[in-house]
Amino acid sequence: MDLVRAITATGTIVRGVKPDQLDDRTPCRDWDVRTLTNHLLQVVTAVDLAGRGEPVPNELWERQLPTDDAAARFEDAARSAATAWDPLPETVHMGESDLPAPFAVAMLGTDLVIHGWDLARATGQDYRVDDDLAEQAYRFVAGTAEQGRGMGIFGEPVPVDGGAPLDRALGLSGRDPGWSPGSAAPPTR
Repeated sequence: MDLVRAITATGTIVRGVKPDQLDDRTPCRDWDVRTLTNHLLQVVTAVDLAGRGEPVPNELWERQLPTDDAAARFEDAARSAATAWDPLPETVHMGESDLPAPFAVAMLGTDLVIHGWDLARATGQDYRVDDDLAEQAYRFVAGTAEQGRGMGIFGEPVPVDGGAPLDRALGLSGRDPGWSPGSAAPPTR
């Protein structure tokens, strides 16, 4: 997974969130734009910590980070994270687990890609990732979808006819690639 490209694509979307959109609905069940933006700040912070060889504490995922300066906070963490993974560590300590670094990179990068799309849809922005990055996210979701569904992270798959790699990744994660804030399609996490 190319973390720099995932961070860059999602950072563009975080920068485009307007203050009056923070209470708006997203494709993520029970998450408004504020909560989703907070989650993306948590993810990019985890990328930064893990890449520098520091543990990613479970408490990070419980923190409410200020969203009034979300773009600046995301950019600060992104700058550090972009260089932190060179060289790639052997393992990453996340919560109570040591994960192989390539798995952690794929997981965090996919989280940025999928939730970057969620935030873009919720705020009326175009989300652009190249097919290679989308394919990397699809492969991660395909390899973890059943476990993710069991953990409540992914919803039931949404059928996608052929389509671009990002649409396939979204569908496999339980998202309708055609979702919009006014749609009746059930959101997922």
